Amino acid sequence: MIGLLSSEWLRMRSRRLVKVLAVLALLGIVVAVVIGAVQSERPSDDELARAEQRAARAYDRCLAKDAFGQVEPGADVEDFCRAQLDPSIFLREQSLRLSGLPEILQGSAFIAILIGLVIGASSVGASWQSGTMTTILTWEPRRVRVFLVRAAIVALGASALIAILLGVFLALFWVATSLRGLTDTPAGWASEVAGVVARVSALAGAASIISVAIAMLGRNTAAALGGVFVYLAVFEGIVRGLRPRLGRFLLGDNIAAVVIGDNLKIFDEADMTSAGPAFVTITPVRAALVVAIYSLVLMAVAAIAFRARDVQ
Repeated sequence: MIGLLSSEWLRMRSRRLVKVLAVLALLGIVVAVVIGAVQSERPSDDELARAEQRAARAYDRCLAKDAFGQVEPGADVEDFCRAQLDPSIFLREQSLRLSGLPEILQGSAFIAILIGLVIGASSVGASWQSGTMTTILTWEPRRVRVFLVRAAIVALGASALIAILLGVFLALFWVATSLRGLTDTPAGWASEVAGVVARVSALAGAASIISVAIAMLGRNTAAALGGVFVYLAVFEGIVRGLRPRLGRFLLGDNIAAVVIGDNLKIFDEADMTSAGPAFVTITPVRAALVVAIYSLVLMAVAAIAFRARDVQ
């Protein structure tokens, strides 16, 4: 078992594709931060004072109008208005804001998941196409163990890579905002950033597991990537358009709920009332459970197929 783990870890960290993806991602991070820093300009004290005054007036209007009807029953209106009205949004020239980092990291989730999909699909597809899968089974004939170890190592590697990349982005973004932007952050900012990094990294690992399973079924990298694309872009799009209520069971909607780390509302066409449209709420915990179920079911199906089918 130790030998198999060591072998799979060595194979994972020595793969050229992983290194290329890491380098390309780092280059993209550096270019994005440099462009943002060049286009940003630190506001003067007078501009900040005027922005704070405008924010205070907007906060009072928000309270007077009950947060424009956007606050859920039982929620604190003051906390909602305070969280929505950052003084920096009232600046004439928008600058880099360290307080906006959680939203930026959430926006990077698509790229992180894509990296996880590519790493997972290629880790299995390449073994089938090069014939090394047969070689592995000559010294470790227990196929299910080989498959589970491969999936676990790939998932951990993809999650670790994304966590490192997001950490690099965080560090560079902090430097850029210190030089050319605003570094003020609200209470709980650090925990929010850590939560986003953890969720996005975990989703990248889950995406790699899904693509590993599909690649094992199709024995091809393109089959995994194509299958995921068709399912998310075509099948789920059709289901979402015909039966919006079923969005709570779809992978894409649940991934979105995990990324934002907050409740996601799905339109419910089956529960229309005179008061207006009704919604089905997807909680982050439920969404994470749905993503886990997708991953585990695909893993089980792929493991059974790998155990039963001929390797030739």
